[in-house]
Amino acid sequence: MNEAPIQIVRLSDTLPDDFEGLCSEARAEAYRFVESLREEWLAGHYAAGDDRFAVFAAFIDGELAGVGALTPDPYDPEPDLLRVRHVYIRPLHRAAGAGRALACALIQQGLALAPRLSLRASDDRAARFWEAAGFLPDTNGTRRSHLLAR
Repeated sequence: MNEAPIQIVRLSDTLPDDFEGLCSEARAEAYRFVESLREEWLAGHYAAGDDRFAVFAAFIDGELAGVGALTPDPYDPEPDLLRVRHVYIRPLHRAAGAGRALACALIQQGLALAPRLSLRASDDRAARFWEAAGFLPDTNGTRRSHLLAR
């Protein structure tokens, strides 16, 4: 059986079709950070011009599978640090590689712009996921759980 191809797209003009459906699924799992991503998008935080602000979407067979963002770290404003934020993969697509592909895009973009990336894993499953992607547990930063340095 062939796996469906995963497409990673950097968003520029609009949030993808079915973003509201993705928000609803995240909300059902008590993940409110996807709604925060929508609010930041609508407020213009990801407008073109600053590569440190980026939103990526993962699609499988044309269906929105997940989203994630990269921003300057709002809790630790060091100039050499960016933050991976708002990462959510729909439950149906969690074992299909969409999360890994999305994480790779965020990490690649982030490390091209800054030598360190931070994040806050929402639970133990997320912590294991990010540690498998190379992040190390870190309790020294403000409101972060993991750090990755190039």
